[in-house]
Amino acid sequence: MPSDGNPGDLRDRLIGLGERSIAKSYYPELKRRLEDLERFRAVVDHANDAIFVFETKGWTVADVNETALAILGLERGEVLSATISAFFPPEIATRYAGVAAATQGGAQAQFRNGHLVTHLTGRGGRRTPVEITVTLHSFAGTGYAVVVARDVTMRQQMEAELDKSRQLFASFMENSPAMAFIKDTSGYYIFSNPAHNTWLGLKQDEIIGRSDLDFMPQDVADMLRENDRFVLDEGKPLLILEEVRKLTGGPPRFHQVSKFPLVQNGVIFAVAGIAVDITTQIQTEQALQKSEDRYRIVADYTHAMECWVSPTGEMLYVSPSCERITGYPREYFLSNPSGLEQLIHPEDQEAWRRFHSGSIQGDDDSLDFRIRHKNSDLRWVSEVKREVMSGNGGSLGARISLRDITNRKEMELQLRHLALHDPLTALANRTLCLDRVRQAMERSRRRQPYHFSLIFLDLDRFKVLNDSLGHAFGDKVLMAVADVLRGCVRGLDTVSRFGGDEFVILLEELASPREAIQAVQRIRLALAVPLAVDGHEIQLTASLGVTLGAQDSDTPEDLLRNADVAMHQAKKAGRNRFKVFTRAMLVRASLLMSMETDLRRAIARQEFFLAYQPIVRLDGQATLQGFEALVRWNHPEKGLVSPGDFIPVAEDTGLIVDLGLMVLREACQTLMTWRADSELAQTLVMSVNLSPRQFSEASLVEDIRCVLEETGLPPEKLKLEITESAIMENAGSAVDKLKKLKSLGCTLSIDDFGTGYSSMSSLQQFPLDNLKIDLSFVRRLDTSQEGLEIVKAIISLAHSLKLQVVAEGVERTEQQMILTVLQCEYAQGFLYAKPLPAPQAWEYMQGCANGCKLLSQGR
Repeated sequence: MPSDGNPGDLRDRLIGLGERSIAKSYYPELKRRLEDLERFRAVVDHANDAIFVFETKGWTVADVNETALAILGLERGEVLSATISAFFPPEIATRYAGVAAATQGGAQAQFRNGHLVTHLTGRGGRRTPVEITVTLHSFAGTGYAVVVARDVTMRQQMEAELDKSRQLFASFMENSPAMAFIKDTSGYYIFSNPAHNTWLGLKQDEIIGRSDLDFMPQDVADMLRENDRFVLDEGKPLLILEEVRKLTGGPPRFHQVSKFPLVQNGVIFAVAGIAVDITTQIQTEQALQKSEDRYRIVADYTHAMECWVSPTGEMLYVSPSCERITGYPREYFLSNPSGLEQLIHPEDQEAWRRFHSGSIQGDDDSLDFRIRHKNSDLRWVSEVKREVMSGNGGSLGARISLRDITNRKEMELQLRHLALHDPLTALANRTLCLDRVRQAMERSRRRQPYHFSLIFLDLDRFKVLNDSLGHAFGDKVLMAVADVLRGCVRGLDTVSRFGGDEFVILLEELASPREAIQAVQRIRLALAVPLAVDGHEIQLTASLGVTLGAQDSDTPEDLLRNADVAMHQAKKAGRNRFKVFTRAMLVRASLLMSMETDLRRAIARQEFFLAYQPIVRLDGQATLQGFEALVRWNHPEKGLVSPGDFIPVAEDTGLIVDLGLMVLREACQTLMTWRADSELAQTLVMSVNLSPRQFSEASLVEDIRCVLEETGLPPEKLKLEITESAIMENAGSAVDKLKKLKSLGCTLSIDDFGTGYSSMSSLQQFPLDNLKIDLSFVRRLDTSQEGLEIVKAIISLAHSLKLQVVAEGVERTEQQMILTVLQCEYAQGFLYAKPLPAPQAWEYMQGCANGCKLLSQGR
């Protein structure tokens, strides 16, 4: 390029040419480094860990990656320039402040520290547990700290779960009734749980580090070592029965042991074992085996299928005849205890279960039922069972004999069915129905109470349908109605056809007459559903007559006539309805349903109130001991309703649970109010009755605990009275429930003693404090020698069990005197006071400061 003669311009041109030349040569390198920087930034931003860069001068954020922003829940602008204390605890900056100052001015990293667990605080104060690594740098005279934070939330949760698992395992080992142990590969114990220690009779530190040879004879120790070696060599678990003895002597014991290897890093380092002492079971099995050998000789050659079932239900023996009768070999039944039950026809299984669940009598019991042969044929068998007794009188199980009676049974059933069933519907005919009615009447005479009902049903306007669509169509409708009626009753009930469109239903084993009314309502609802017959939709109604029980009828025919009369009354009343022949029973059923409805409303309307009857101590002064809370019902229309009328209904319907809880709460609250207002009430005890239905409630204990907490009444001031029959209904579970109630601190009393069927042995297992003599015995105390002896025996029994006695129904001073002589502790009855409303009970208490006066003395 030619010069214009100016040296300065030339210099500038040369410099510009040089710079452009340099830029061209360095541009690719610069671009590459920028791209590397961008890639590095992307890697940092998407790292799994949160990364912060702080200027150590003020510990403010100079940079942060995207992972950190995500954990914090903040935007970059909210984080940059913020101090470290906004995200980390203050001690983090303090921890590194001195080291950071020392790095100022240096060009290389001066310090690195990691694996410090702390927390990271984000938006809304949310804390995230993190493990941080801190690296300090100095660049261009400025100190920086790079903090890498790893979220350890999941790790901490896993560690917590692992710790929980360790604690559970330790608790399991400490409290397990099974013996557990671990031995190293040389056979020395490195762990022994309490159950194992107890069996050896040693402390754990006396077992650890020692071998079986230190505790057992040489032959036993060698056998145990051989089993251990198998587990160690094969690396497989081993389930084995070991017969062991201790050096200290004693009979041999049989241990069912499960041994298995313990592996660490792929190497077996120990053998563990869990053992259960089954000596008693082994001895029993050995005795059974001896008896079985003798029995087998005879049983193997019998024509019937002979079985021996252990008390636990295990099939111990089956004769070869089983294959001829069932089609299955004996191995099928021996390996499958429920094998016979699985072959039984579904309709016969319930009867078979009842047959086997009942107690086995001394004489043979028998049952005929159907089984499914292996070839799918249905066979009838007759089973006879008899208990097998050991020489010492103990039960060894049951002997069962099954004979094939298929041919005989099929002939019997065929003849019976033809004679006793309607050929059109296959329902029972008149003969069978009347026979079953006769049986029901006999049962009602033998068993009281026994409820049954007869329903006479006649289809409304069936003749119109039959005449219009034909008798063949009418027959199909009758068959459809028969199916509907079958579906409305239970298996034990009888549905029969008496001819034409008349059906009779016999309902047996009813809990109450009300169930018959409910069955009628079910039938009417079922018949209200249209029937689809041959493309026609048929809407039927029926008139029903009902008899409830025998009603003093002499014959089944009389009972059937009564139901027929009631059915015709229903027809006269307009059809599609039912009538009950015995008006008195109908009224009673209606009254019961009405009372149930009234009871439900009464609880909601708070129509119930409590009356309190004093209980006095027979100490010469008739000191007031407490009150019994008694519920009363003030009906808005009927006035006071007798507890004898409404308590059974409340019990039957379950309303007694809510009612009883209300009584308990109010009684406790009343006594607490008295205690707050009078010193005289401090020693009083409030007695509250628990009905059988209440006592059976699973929530009873918790409900009582809550009431005590709500009212603040000391538990020892509450006496719970449970009837003898309620306790004895399920004595096993009653013991557990009574113990739980006792643990609350309450006093427990058995009510109406003498009216149930408890025995001294059963009473001994119950944690009772008091026993209340039923008033029926107390009333005869001073008028009958027999009554006196009964009360005397009850008091003696109670005192022998260390129970205090309360006599209820004391009405005469003579009764009080006799009870005092008999050392009865407490009395209750009209002699002292009738049940009193709360205000009068309060006044009565105030008047008893120096002993309770008798009614004959002015109270």
